[in-house]
Amino acid sequence: MANRKVTKCLSIKLLLVISLFFVATATKAQNKIQVTSFNRMETDVTARITAPQRDQNGEVCALIRIVTTEKDLMFEPDALGIVSRENKPGEIWLYIPRGARRISIMHDKFGVLRNYFYPDIIEKATVYEMEIQIGDGTQQTPTNTNTQLIVMRPDPATADIYIDDEKVPTENGLFTATMKKGTHTYRVESPMYAPEAGVIDLGSEQKIMSVTLKPRFGYLEIFSLPEQDAKVFINNELAGQTPYKSDRMPLQEYRIRIEKDFFFPMDSTVTIFAGKTSSLTFKMKSTIKPKEPRRTLVMAEVGYHPSQISFGAMVGIVSKNGAYLRFRSDFGSASTEQECDDTGALSNGAGTPYYKEGVTTKARMSITAGYLRQIIKPLYAYIGAGYGNRALAWETIDGELVKNTDHSATGVAAELGAIGRLGQFAVSVGFQTVNFKYHELSAGIGFFF
Repeated sequence: MANRKVTKCLSIKLLLVISLFFVATATKAQNKIQVTSFNRMETDVTARITAPQRDQNGEVCALIRIVTTEKDLMFEPDALGIVSRENKPGEIWLYIPRGARRISIMHDKFGVLRNYFYPDIIEKATVYEMEIQIGDGTQQTPTNTNTQLIVMRPDPATADIYIDDEKVPTENGLFTATMKKGTHTYRVESPMYAPEAGVIDLGSEQKIMSVTLKPRFGYLEIFSLPEQDAKVFINNELAGQTPYKSDRMPLQEYRIRIEKDFFFPMDSTVTIFAGKTSSLTFKMKSTIKPKEPRRTLVMAEVGYHPSQISFGAMVGIVSKNGAYLRFRSDFGSASTEQECDDTGALSNGAGTPYYKEGVTTKARMSITAGYLRQIIKPLYAYIGAGYGNRALAWETIDGELVKNTDHSATGVAAELGAIGRLGQFAVSVGFQTVNFKYHELSAGIGFFF
C-alpha cells in the first residue's frame, strides 16, 4: 500500500514537471521576439530637454527608444501604463512613467514576449535603449542577453504572485516572464491559504517551478437522525438544513445547533482542521411521547401460605393499559359431605368424631381477571377479582373427610400486585385473598412478547 502511494505521488509530480516543460518549450518556440540589450543612455537629453512629455501626475516621463524596423509591434504595459508612443525611423519611442517595472511586446506574426521586466530602474526624464531581435526563428543568431525566462505555476491557479514585491499577472494559471538574471524574491498568496515566499536565482537556464499553497480551511458536514431537513445554525446564524455540507470554512471552533419541529433542539461544538472534513451526526429526540407498543405477558407463578403452596399462570395484554387472566391451584382435592369447626364438632350436631392426629387434606383453586396498567416505563400494577376456593379437611379414624370451616373459604377472590420489566424479562409479586378469610402471597417470572 505504501509503495503504491509513493508511486502515485511521484507520477503526479513527474506529470507536473513534464507539463511545465512543454509550456516553457512552447513559449520559447512561439516567442520570436527577443530583447538583445537594454541600456541607460546617460548622455541622451531627449526625455529631459529635447522632447519631454509629462504623465498624469505632472512628472517628466522616461523614454524607451526601442530599436527595431518592425513598426507593427504592440505593447502592453504594467499598471502605470504608457503615456505616448511615437514611431521614428528605425525606432519606436515609448514614454512611460517613473517606476514602471515590466512590459509585454506582441506581434500578429511573431507572437508575444510576455512580461519583460526592465533590468534597470526606470527613472524620470531618463532615456533607455532597448534592442529587439525579431524573426521567424529559422536563422536567428544566438544572442547573449542578461535576461532569462521564468515560468511559475501556482496552486490554486487563482493565487496572486508577487515578484520583487510587485504583483504580476497570470494567464491560464501560469506566470511567464523574461527577467534580469540574478536574484529575485517571490511571494504567492491566495485567500484562505497559507502564503509561501522564497528567492529565485535566474542564471543560464530557464526557471520552471510550481508553488503549492497549504490550505487554511476545512469543511463541515452535518447529519440528523432519525429525520433530515433539520435547520442548521452555525455560531447562531442559519446556515442550511441537514444533510448539510459547508463551503470552505476558516480554521477555528464553531458552535452548532440544529432545530426541527416536534424534536428537541440539540447543541454541539466542532473544530475545523486544515484540508479535512469534520462530521457531526445528531440523534434527535422527539417531543411527542412515543406510543407504548402493545405487549403480551406470560408468567408462571407460585402462591405461598404457611400451610400450603399453589401454582399457576398469568396471561396479559398491555400497552399503557391492559387486562389479564390468572389461574392458580394446588391440584389437590378435598371433597367432603360433613363440616366442623376448630373444635372438631360437626355442624349438623352429630357430636365430635375421632380424628387421625395430623392427617389433613387440602385443596386450593382460583380463577381471576383484572386491570393491568403501566405506572412508569419498567413498572406495571394490576388489580383483579374472580372466584376462589380453599378447603381444609380433617380425616376421621373411619377414613371420612370433614371440612374445617374455620380454615376454608369459598367465594370472591380479590388480588393486587406489581410487575417489573427488564427488557423482555418480567418478575411479579402480589397478594390474593378469598372472601378476606384466606390470604396468600405470590411471586412469578415470565416474559413480555
